[in-house]
Amino acid sequence: MSNINNHRNHRVDMNNKQIKDLYSIEAVQDLSHKTAATISGGSQLFLGERDGRGTTLRNAQRSLGPYNNKSSVYKVVGSGDWIVYSGKNFRGQSRRLESNSSGSLGARLSYDIESARPVRN
Repeated sequence: MSNINNHRNHRVDMNNKQIKDLYSIEAVQDLSHKTAATISGGSQLFLGERDGRGTTLRNAQRSLGPYNNKSSVYKVVGSGDWIVYSGKNFRGQSRRLESNSSGSLGARLSYDIESARPVRN
């Protein structure tokens, strides 16, 4: 047996090949989602209302579920654009939302967003 298998401070148990919970690593616990998105080179998208009610997406969503057709504003945080669609499964009318931008979804797509996906710049 190697030293790796016997060492207790490693985050990977070579016997069962499971990685420990990411949040058990001390440095990760203090990262906000905004900071994590920026560091990882990704972005996150808020879709909702001006009063702050809504949902924050960190990855592609084929359907926004309970948030379908309920968003009038957006905010993109981090490096990476998003595309929002009027239909489920990334279909229908679309609009590209640029990284680090926010605003109204406009008359054409306001209250008509059903799916969204990040775009790698």
